Amino acid sequence: MSELLLRDQPVTAKEQLQKWVRERRLFALVDPFFELPQPSEMRRLETKDTDPLLYEVIAWDKVTYEPPYLTPVSLETLDWLLHTLSTERWGVFVVSSVRLPELAAHFQKFVIAKGPDGNPYFLRFHDASVLEVLLHTWTHQERRTFFGPADGFCLPNLDTMDCHIWMNPQGGRAARELPRPEDCLLTLREAQLASCADAIDRDLVKIIYWHLRNYHARSVQHLQKQVLEKRIFFAIMRARRYQLTSVSDLAGFTALMFELAPNFDEHPSFRRVLSDPVLPPEAKMKRLSQVITDREWDEALRMYDRAFWISALKKTGTGG
Repeated sequence: MSELLLRDQPVTAKEQLQKWVRERRLFALVDPFFELPQPSEMRRLETKDTDPLLYEVIAWDKVTYEPPYLTPVSLETLDWLLHTLSTERWGVFVVSSVRLPELAAHFQKFVIAKGPDGNPYFLRFHDASVLEVLLHTWTHQERRTFFGPADGFCLPNLDTMDCHIWMNPQGGRAARELPRPEDCLLTLREAQLASCADAIDRDLVKIIYWHLRNYHARSVQHLQKQVLEKRIFFAIMRARRYQLTSVSDLAGFTALMFELAPNFDEHPSFRRVLSDPVLPPEAKMKRLSQVITDREWDEALRMYDRAFWISALKKTGTGG
């Protein structure tokens, strides 16, 4: 890993990031869920690829993935990303001396990758937890191809609330010769996919942990960090039984387990909505707020199983 020049020490006090902003070399790959508070130039990446054969086999009617957008970072935007979104998985910083259009054109080549089964996969390289795994597990040539005109990446860390910097393995100002499009169809390995999935879940637990601490503090204030994280992980697994996948839906379901009752979904009315095979998964949490009556909310609260967490986590072997 020495050729990558990985800096294990986190950035402190924003000086380095601010320096890159003043040099007009700092960009951000931002998840489309988040919109910048100030108008800014940006380039939205698209769900397209340079390999027409791979592109044709995608079941587009089932695609829900949205690529990130790339934007230059001002001091105001930097402050917003580091502070307002410090507990969110918003994206990653990119350091580069090239112009926005050229940088966006480079990253556009990586939106689709080839999986171990030969099928196309949308690559969430703007997710810090995913990019961290890939940078650790890619070969030197794969890293060099992905970096291209980027001098480095700064990955927000949800444990330290800081950033870790990965510099270009070529060193110095990233050059110059952009990789050919045909070289940018990277192949993901089975172990990489498994590691990325684990990393995403670990970050998801952290995101919901901070959501509960910030917005549902009274319901979780008595729980130690390790215990709360174990319960959150169990809640995520329970929510996924109902095909809930978005961060907001998983956080909402988890919050109900702490605010209402950990077994609230055992109430017939709640279970009916959550298990509805016709209702789209992304509409289920909203439907609960629309159709559940005050009486049913009270009934679910009275069903509160005080032995639920001990019993549930004991079955998983995690305790707590």
